[in-house]
This record gives sequence, structure tokens and C-alpha cells, in this order.
Amino acid sequence: MTPLVRSSFGLVEFRVLGPVEVLVDGRPVPLPAAKPRALLATLLLSSNRVVSVARLIDDLWGDEPPETATKALQGYVSQLRKSLGADRLVTQPPGYSVRVEEGELDLDRFERLVREGRELLGAGDSKAAAKRFAEALELWRGPPFTEFRAEPFARDAGARLEDARLAAIEERIEADLALGRHARLVPELEDLVAREPLRERPRAQLMLALYRSGRQADALELYRRTRETLSDELGIEPSLELQELERRMLQHDPTLERARPAPRPAEDGAPVPLARRPQFLVFAALALAAIAAVIAAVALTGGGSSGKNTSGTAELRSFVDKLEGFLVQSQEGRQAVAAAVGGTFSCKLTPQTALARLDRVQRNRQSLLQQAAALSVPNTEDALNASDLLQKSVHASFAADGHYSDWLAGRKRCGPPDRSPDLKAARAADVTATKTKQAFVRVFDPLARRLHQRVWSAGEF
Repeated sequence: MTPLVRSSFGLVEFRVLGPVEVLVDGRPVPLPAAKPRALLATLLLSSNRVVSVARLIDDLWGDEPPETATKALQGYVSQLRKSLGADRLVTQPPGYSVRVEEGELDLDRFERLVREGRELLGAGDSKAAAKRFAEALELWRGPPFTEFRAEPFARDAGARLEDARLAAIEERIEADLALGRHARLVPELEDLVAREPLRERPRAQLMLALYRSGRQADALELYRRTRETLSDELGIEPSLELQELERRMLQHDPTLERARPAPRPAEDGAPVPLARRPQFLVFAALALAAIAAVIAAVALTGGGSSGKNTSGTAELRSFVDKLEGFLVQSQEGRQAVAAAVGGTFSCKLTPQTALARLDRVQRNRQSLLQQAAALSVPNTEDALNASDLLQKSVHASFAADGHYSDWLAGRKRCGPPDRSPDLKAARAADVTATKTKQAFVRVFDPLARRLHQRVWSAGEF
């Protein structure tokens, strides 16, 4: 644990993982009334960074601040300085910042311990990882910011912290599963799934814990209920990861009994940092390059065709069937993006939760491109064009998703569409993607009709 820092007041600790508190030498410091405490909370969320007066007024009063808001804010700062010391609350244009030393803020310690736990888990040291995650979760004293329900900033900030806590719980469970503790995890996971019915990772973990406890039928029944819940609530299918887990259980895949987990990227409950989004585009570009190589090889070798009509028809049917599967997956991604963005507009979702769901969509699209890279393409002009245009369509969807992610990352709270350049760019990218998809269906639909298969429109996937 990072030691607390001794200031002129003593050992100081700022706490936001529960009711907002400040401790000096282990004793609570009396803090002012609700508004000044709310000001301290929002400053601690951006510790050691200047927060503008305009944003602070927006966080504390929303869209209808009083005419005296600026003067009132100055008064709250003065009250906090009396409690914390003048050197802690710094005036710096265009606003204020709170000075926090390393190890003083419980949120910083929580994030560091979670980061260390993830690194240990990825390196295969599940026991040490489980300990780090447990230490991180011990810092929590209750739901965050419940005392500020009337303050505009509190709902989104509280939801963001709660998502981080749930993600840490899921990581700790992952480590415990790797240590063979599946039987004792079942009750905890059942409770977590009941409280968070739309989070897929706890459902996957519960499926695995049940399966390893000799309860395969219960694990598969849980998948069936999960599919119904996601369809009824969000209009989407389970993620590719969950579908793959069900398939492996049905096949009694022996690797499901292995304890060591695979390293994972950022989880659903924790929003993906904006700096990570280009990685998805890198993966997409690599997959597209692999697909292009496959297509070139097919064109040069004749695609393994026997030259007989019956063989060619069978090969084309297999190709069209696989593209149909890709289109269904792409359709699910489109629905998930629409639900995430629309949920932010209607305030059914926080921007942070919607951003996490877009992360999952992009990971699924990455998987889709990787599957396409292994696709055998018939050596005909129509088939080669269809494959090429499908790749370009998925890549265009990546670009649109990225702009939506940028927009969500910059949103502090839910609400109607704004005039953000990122949202404008996302809609422009959607138009580009639709044009690419229109070109694809013009090539693909005649192939599908020839084989009496379903035809598609650009607005469906």
C-alpha cells in the first residue's frame, strides 16, 4: 500500500469511495455543508488539475444556476480552505484545483491496486492478483456520492465509480476462478447477476463456475435465460464471447477446466480510455491486410475450385452462408450501437456505460474481421467483390463507432443530441458506411437470390 503523506496538518487522507471524507491522522476533519462538500467532491475527481469556474457552476447547479453562483462558489472555496488549509485549494485561472499528494486519495489507490491486479492476472499470478483486487475493494465504504443526489454531477460520476467497482469485483472473481474456487463463487455470482442483469461478464463467470462444479445443465440454462434477457431488454444477442462459451460447453471442451485465465482488455464496466480506441483500428487494419492476402492468394490459385459446376455451386453456397453469418453479427453490432447512443440521448444509460458497450461492439467487430480473414473465397468476380466490400463496410463501421466513442468520452452527462463536432463526425461516418454497404448489397444480393437465400438492405447491418 502507498503510505499516506504527512502534511503540516498531519497524515492526510481524502475519501470519495463512499461518503466524502477528509481524515488527518485518522480523525475526520469537520467539513462544511452540502454544497461545499459537493465542490470538494468534484475537485477531487480532477485532483491536481484546474477545473474551470464555468464547469464547477455547471456541476453544482446545472442548466439554471442562480445569478449569485460565482460569488457563492467563492464562498464555498473559502469555507473549504478553512477546513483543509489554504495550500490545498489553489486558485488558478480559469478556476480552482485541489492539491493531492500521491497516496492521499482513496480513488487513486484503488485504481493503482486494480491496475497491478490486472498485470498480475495477465502474467498468470492469480493468487497475488486476487489479493490486489481484494485490497482495492476494501477501500470502498459504500455507494459513492449518494449524499449529493441533488447535484447535477453526482449521478454520472457516481455511476462511473460504481462501474469501476463492479469491474474490479469481476476481475477478482476471474482470479478466484483461476485458483479453482468455483464452488464457493456460485452464490456470490448468482447475487451479482441478479443485481446487474445486463452485465455479461458475471453471467459468463457464473456459467463457468456452474460448469466446473458439475452443473452443466444449469450453466446452459443460464445462457438461455441470458439470451432472453438481452433480447427483451436491449434487442441484441449475447456477445461472441458468451456464444463461444456455450459452444465449448456443449462440446465438453477440456480447456474449460483449465484454471489460468487469458489476459483480458478493459472490461465492460470500465470505460475504455480514449487513447486506446486507435488500437481497434490497428487490429482492423491488420485483419484487413490478412483478408486482402487471402483474396490475392485465391485469385492466383483459382480458389481450389475443381472446375465442375456442382463443386462451384457448393463452394459458392458455403461462401454465401458464411457471409450471411457475418451480416447477422454486423446487424447485432448496429443494434447495440443504436441502443447505446439512443440510451444516452434518453438518459436510460450514462455516457460511461454506453461507452463501455461500444467497446464491446468494437471488440466483436475485430473478431468478425479475424473470422473473415480465414474465409475461403470462390474465384469469381462477384464473390471477390462481395468479400472486399464487406471488409470495407465493417471498416467503415469501425470509423463511425470510433467517432461515437469520442463523443461519449467527452460527455459529462446524458441528454439530447448536442452540436459536438464528434457527434457530427459520427453521423457523417455513418453516411459513408451506408454508402459502402449499399455497394456491398448490390453485389451480394444477386448471389443470395441465385441460391434462394435472404437478401439484405444497407440499413440492416
